[in-house]
Amino acid sequence: MRSFRSQNFYEILELSPEATLPEIERAYRIARATYQPSSVATYSVFSDDENGEILERIEEAYSVLADSVFRREYDARIRREEPAGRPRVAAEAGSAFGAPEPAPAAYPTRSPQADIELEQSVDPEDGVYDGPVLRRIRLSRGVELEDISVTTKINETYLRFIEENRYQDLPAPVYVRGFLREYAKCLHLDPNRVTQSYMERLSTRAGSQLP
Repeated sequence: MRSFRSQNFYEILELSPEATLPEIERAYRIARATYQPSSVATYSVFSDDENGEILERIEEAYSVLADSVFRREYDARIRREEPAGRPRVAAEAGSAFGAPEPAPAAYPTRSPQADIELEQSVDPEDGVYDGPVLRRIRLSRGVELEDISVTTKINETYLRFIEENRYQDLPAPVYVRGFLREYAKCLHLDPNRVTQSYMERLSTRAGSQLP
């Protein structure tokens, strides 16, 4: 069994790729409860930092698999990247996230120098591109925030603030617009649509008039 850092989202939640939404929600609740720092199941097995990393991966997995649009895109990506002969099956029941790896990871982290080549994206149903939506799109496409930072030369902290809707921590609007355009290009999204949608929300939430 591969470590949690190299597992795909189905393996993280110990699900079959054919899992239904109720099954995904149930697996998410179980995983959350299992890997809480206070859980008896993982007590003394993982450090608080390791538990935090696992819980973050669990949240990422659920945010993508519970959304039908992002799940379809994620499924298409892992099918393209799946090594020949490797069956798409759920993780072994009861397996530990920290178990030894018998083979190289099937889904390696993209090299920061690698080009980000992705398909055109499907717009959100409500047309709103806020931070969580942008993050789910990024996760469904397997793109690391570090990759975007290296490609665009934008500080990773500001990219994280954008994804977390931390409007008060972002720089002047003129810079945020530039950040959003470059971020959108990396994910093959429409820069104008993303920028307009996000800046409208930023203006409303920040209670300021943007130039």
